[in-house]
Amino acid sequence: MMDQGNTPVFDGLLEYIRKQKVSFHVPGHKGGLVFPEKAAPFFRQVLPFDATEVANLDDLSRPTGILREGEALLSDYYGTRSSYYLVNGSTVGNLIMVLAACARGDTVFVQRDSHKSVFNALQLAGVRPVFLAPAIDPGSGLAAGIAEEAWEAAIRRFPETRALILTYPNYYGMAPDVGQLIEKAHAAGLSVLVDEAHGPHFKMGPPVPPSTLDMGADLVVHSAHKMLPAMTMGAYLHINTARVPAEKVEAIREMLQTSSPSYAIMASLDLARYYMANLDQTERSRIFAARNAFVRALKDMEKIHVLEPRPGLFRLDPFKITLELDTGESGFDWQERLIASGVYPELADPHHVLFTLGLTGRIDYRQALSRMARTLRESRGKAVWHRPEGALFPKWTTIALPYGALSAMEKQEIKLNEAAGRIAAEHVVPYPPGIPAVVRGERVTEESLKAIESWKSAGAVFQNRSIDSGRINVYRTGEI
Repeated sequence: MMDQGNTPVFDGLLEYIRKQKVSFHVPGHKGGLVFPEKAAPFFRQVLPFDATEVANLDDLSRPTGILREGEALLSDYYGTRSSYYLVNGSTVGNLIMVLAACARGDTVFVQRDSHKSVFNALQLAGVRPVFLAPAIDPGSGLAAGIAEEAWEAAIRRFPETRALILTYPNYYGMAPDVGQLIEKAHAAGLSVLVDEAHGPHFKMGPPVPPSTLDMGADLVVHSAHKMLPAMTMGAYLHINTARVPAEKVEAIREMLQTSSPSYAIMASLDLARYYMANLDQTERSRIFAARNAFVRALKDMEKIHVLEPRPGLFRLDPFKITLELDTGESGFDWQERLIASGVYPELADPHHVLFTLGLTGRIDYRQALSRMARTLRESRGKAVWHRPEGALFPKWTTIALPYGALSAMEKQEIKLNEAAGRIAAEHVVPYPPGIPAVVRGERVTEESLKAIESWKSAGAVFQNRSIDSGRINVYRTGEI
């Protein structure tokens, strides 16, 4: 075991700042000397940490000093074969995993409610994706991992598949038991890649769900800044088995990451690992006591319900609190009033508001509860959102043509009611549940069109302006 009390990257930066008297190197702000005066008081303390790869500060692509030691400590904490700093977020981690584990033309199973960076990685890798349908929690209408029957149907149809890409937990902190699925994938010869962006704290132990690193996943990405005290864009990439060669992972990381990594971000990644590794039982107890008291108070409030774990379907991250209103109004309406009161949620959807708590006992939950109660008293009931009934997704789907062929095709925008049988030229993603009703490259079906209309009428928000106007982008030569 290594000494998890060490912070080599942070300490190395402090030594660099102490020794440097004159800067004849980039960046141009010269440690904060050159900066707009109106902003200088706010940035002056952090800019000296915004260093570059000068002597003694190491090289992220080929670390031999403080960065190598920092990554070794990271690997030691998570119990991996090797772990790496990422300064381009978990987005670049997802790209690295797919490009390292998959070859052009490979068939790859993909959890349908994956992050958009996974879909981009599939295209860059030139693989053949097979999208697996989610299990839907009947209580909330939210996705809760891959449906077991979807896996069984897909592996029978595509036994040549090379990889399985999972998202665990989802944005709402829902963490299904994927251990058996990982075992089945390995038994079938698949590599398992996990976008565990929202679970970098899953090494804490109960009541926090377990990490897929402890379930044998091969490659795992953590978005450290989402839950740990790390700066935005700070993430970790872990190699957990020998199934994907480390040399390939490292080569692709060097190819995709910036050659000018932020030392402020890397120091925060070093400190985030230190924070987690040194949480003692007293502080853990304080954190959970504050969290539990807050949740008890929420449950005592009228007009809201707190999402609970569903035994046999999913566990929940205790630091993600999903609230459902019974006032008849949407989550968007309540979010607007919460923000006006000074309470900023993580997100809202037509039926929920999500709070992401910090790993600390210092948040003023009493103030938040007081402000929330005031917004609930101001509630203006509107039409209740009714969740669409029935399964919206087939067990599995795939793209109609290879990505290379799709890239050469022209696009056109047509009316939704004319799109059945055409090849979609865009993802159509309703929130909630955040699962693509149509994936770019898929044939649009009558069922998917009905699903889109159902979500629209329910008040779901789409990232597609075309959908808002009742239209969709398709490939011009995709008629059947």
